[in-house]
Amino acid sequence: MENFRNLFIIIIVLFKVWLAKANIDNLVQRANIYYQQPLHDGLAHEFTLDTIVEPLSKTDIKVIIHGFLGNRFHNSIRPLRNAYMAQGKENVFLADWENAANLDYPSSRWAVGKVAIFLGKLLENYLNKHEIPLSEVHIIGHSLGAHIAGNMGRYFNGSIGRITGLDPALPLFTPNAGDSLHANAALFVDVIHTDFPVFGDNTPRGTVDFYPNYGHTPQKGCDDVDIISASKLIFEAYSCSHNRAVILYAESITLPQNFPAIPCSLMAISMHSSDKCLQTIKDSSVTKSSLAEAIAAKNDALIAYMGEGVSRR
Repeated sequence: MENFRNLFIIIIVLFKVWLAKANIDNLVQRANIYYQQPLHDGLAHEFTLDTIVEPLSKTDIKVIIHGFLGNRFHNSIRPLRNAYMAQGKENVFLADWENAANLDYPSSRWAVGKVAIFLGKLLENYLNKHEIPLSEVHIIGHSLGAHIAGNMGRYFNGSIGRITGLDPALPLFTPNAGDSLHANAALFVDVIHTDFPVFGDNTPRGTVDFYPNYGHTPQKGCDDVDIISASKLIFEAYSCSHNRAVILYAESITLPQNFPAIPCSLMAISMHSSDKCLQTIKDSSVTKSSLAEAIAAKNDALIAYMGEGVSRR
């Protein structure tokens, strides 16, 4: 009798696991990618990929992906969409995986790989249909969306032109997690870190990684707001510092040379030491004053730019 009872419990548990998996698979398949039509009449129009007969352009494709608890209308990615539209971009797309993103965090986190494959197939069909090369695609993801972008890049065997990770999510991701963002996800990967050690990761994950204000929480002006956000984690996963990566990147779309940066070791960054950052620069003659002059003169030999116009040297 006891063995039968144990067997019954095991069957119930397995059934619940199967049901949960089936439910997530169903939610993942509700994801879609929406084309944002350029504004001509003052109104915003959007279309799913399968309804586009002929794209206005086949270059510089921007695909933006939200994170946990988000959707394509969420404030965590809307500034990016608005900045591109204001610049007259003709190929802006918003990936929406709202149904799988609004579960409990562990479930949404473990859905990352499945969401990436599903979105990757949608994008692949569109690119093939309109004969658009992968090198023209730039995927931008925030938080969990950054890891989805990385997995989409691997779906295309690293042949996507560029992936940008905006404060990749930290919780339940190890530095070497197989389904996290890595530098091999695209031909070029740039990452901006702003909220370690709360919601954002500080692991170098790109061809180049940027750490505004050392990539640490709280970012300037976020002190009190971050405390409130952290206390409401169940309801709001986007702290001021976590969103700062999005705000900075959106600003760089309009002002591409607004965020100069210098080389720095991860150790110096973790120590919040600008002096040790200077030691990273091979030219020992560089000082804080000469660096300030280089920034003012936009001397590309000493500085790099973060954001839309990222330096690729």
